[in-house]
Amino acid sequence: SPVVTMAPTTPIYDAIRIMSKEGFRRIPIANPGTRALEGIITATDIIDYLGGGKKFEIIQQKHGGNFFKAINEPVRLIMTKNVVSVKTSSKISEAVKLMKEKNLGGLPVVDEENHVRAIITERDIANMFADRMSGVKVAELMSEKVVTALPKTTIFEAEKTMATQGFRRLPIVSDGKIMGIITSMDIIRFFGSGKVFAYLQSGNIIQVLNTLAIEIATKEVATIEPNADIGKAAKIMREKNVGALPVVENEKLVGILTERDFFKIIE
Repeated sequence: SPVVTMAPTTPIYDAIRIMSKEGFRRIPIANPGTRALEGIITATDIIDYLGGGKKFEIIQQKHGGNFFKAINEPVRLIMTKNVVSVKTSSKISEAVKLMKEKNLGGLPVVDEENHVRAIITERDIANMFADRMSGVKVAELMSEKVVTALPKTTIFEAEKTMATQGFRRLPIVSDGKIMGIITSMDIIRFFGSGKVFAYLQSGNIIQVLNTLAIEIATKEVATIEPNADIGKAAKIMREKNVGALPVVENEKLVGILTERDFFKIIE
């Protein structure tokens, strides 16, 4: 995929704005002078910082809970510094192997001078192999243990679950039925919206964090059956441009299939 980079001094809010506008889940951070790769900021880093996890402690301790000051901090404060990348000359199989080993959703592609040239993501790889995947049932690849949210779950609670359990998406379930799905990118878009920015400026973040996750979740959720062929699932994901499909049987959630699960059959 083509790539946008940022300087380490870019305010965190600018990263939120660009991610929400362009739909990027990760942005490489490059030195503005040398253009060398110095870090990467992901939607997960931002969710961790804005209430989800360990990085949230920075807002509490350094800024006394003032989110407006917090989002004007430079991205280098919360970016991942030791970036796993691949060379422009690397094979796709090397990227897949690295993503599997390091549990990463995307890798910057760099040249011999460590300049960022592109980014390769799970989505790129899933789309590349979508037409070649078949002969395996969804049930064989899906995760049966699904971490879910409730219709009464707040954005703050959803962020915490994502950050502590390492998930980027939570199906919202009531009596076993799917009411919606909330992703890390839904939360990024929420924080990037003008209405929320006004709350952040006033410092009145509690109201924002107590918004129900279902209010910003996707309600029309594409799903798949456990006995469907993996090829059908891959094509639905590509057509809908989604990274996961809840697996439903008799209207009940029985699992989830993600782009990462495809890696089990891609060598």
